Order: sequence, then structure tokens, then C-alpha cells
Amino acid sequence: MKTMKERMQEFHDNAGERHKELDKRITKINRKKLKKAAVAVTLTAAVMVGSLFSGPDEITGGAAPEILSPEPIVMDIASFDAAEPAEEEPAPEEAKKQGVRDRIRAALLAMPYWARIVILVPLWALGYAILLGGSFLKTALAPFAGVLLSASLGIAVMVGLFAVTAKSLFPDMPWRKILSKGNLIALICCGAALAAADVIVPRYYSGYPYVAAAVKLAAALAVVNVLLARLRKKAEQAA
Repeated sequence: MKTMKERMQEFHDNAGERHKELDKRITKINRKKLKKAAVAVTLTAAVMVGSLFSGPDEITGGAAPEILSPEPIVMDIASFDAAEPAEEEPAPEEAKKQGVRDRIRAALLAMPYWARIVILVPLWALGYAILLGGSFLKTALAPFAGVLLSASLGIAVMVGLFAVTAKSLFPDMPWRKILSKGNLIALICCGAALAAADVIVPRYYSGYPYVAAAVKLAAALAVVNVLLARLRKKAEQAA
């Protein structure tokens, strides 16, 4: 008498091409998930190693003896000045984080020398590059943060105004036609152009900030009306 496992294997072998094709697709999806997970784990480990060590010399042994076996601190009690205010102790959360950080560093430095060379040094290089790139982008984009926020808010307001108005005028029209790719591109371009005008125009016309609200409202209404007119034509053609 055949066991359940043998029956399942027989069913799998005789299932036909359609089932085998489905099996191949599932295997392919699982492989993609494993690759994505491996990349995510690698990047996380690289950032961690890059933030724990300031350079590869700390990993290869330049600073390892001091970290693993620190020299004892000798305090001369006789010369201690009681009147001198004590140094402010770190907060419990900061002390806890620092303790975890030190334990991780010590565990990594306790790895065999070849493992530190083959594994930790490449991870540190990758993590250092990621952290350096993130710091550069943060510094480079800082002056434009306000512009990006203003543009995002302006685009969101325009999309919301257009969507609500269009749905109220054409209740039977599906959302995918109202928020089509062409309409969204037009709204996004208009919002980005108005945000850019807030930066460029005041350099040539000092009075622009006083009329900026009126200009934005007029431009937004003009674009929304043009898009609504296009939707009206489509609704009339469909009818």
C-alpha cells in the first residue's frame, strides 16, 4: 500500500505540463524573494558595520586589542577634587544603546582574523559608501526641502480639487478615467512649475510674494478647467 508521500509524488509526476509550469513559476517567485531578502540583509549588515567602525584598521586589528582588552584605569583618590562638579552621566537609554554597541563591536572583533578580512572589511566598505552617500544627499537636498514640501502640498491640493470636482460633475465616470495618467501628469507638472516659480520669480520681481497666492489659484483653476473640459468631451462621446 502506497504512503501519502508516494501518492503526492505520483500525482506531481502525472499532473501534466500545466501543473509543472505552475510549479516552476512558484519556484521562480521563491528564488526572487530569497534574493531580495539576501540583498536586504546584506545592506543592513553593511550599514551596521559601517556605523560601528571608523575605518578598516579597527577591523583588521589596529584598535582591536584596546577594545577587547582595555588598559585598566588608575584613579588617584588623593588628588580628587571633591568640589569639582561631577560629569553629567548619560541617560539610561543612551547608556543602554552604547552598551549594546560595545558588545556588538567586541563580538565582531572576536571573529577569526580571516573572517574579519573576508567578511567585515567588504561590509564596512559597502556600509561606509551607503552612509557617505546618504549624508551627501541630506546635505545637498536640505536647501530644497522647503521647495519639495511646497510642491508636494500644491500637487496634492490640485489633484484633490480636480478629482472632487470631476466626480461631482460626472458621477458615472470611473476614477481610472478621472485620474488617468495624462491628467495626473498635467497636474504634477503644473504644481512643480508653480513651486519653481516661488524660487525663481522673486529674484527678478520683488513683488511676486504678494501676488503669488492669486497667481497659483488662477493657474490651478485654469489647468483644472482644461482637464474638466476634456472629461466633458469624453463623457459626451461615450453618451
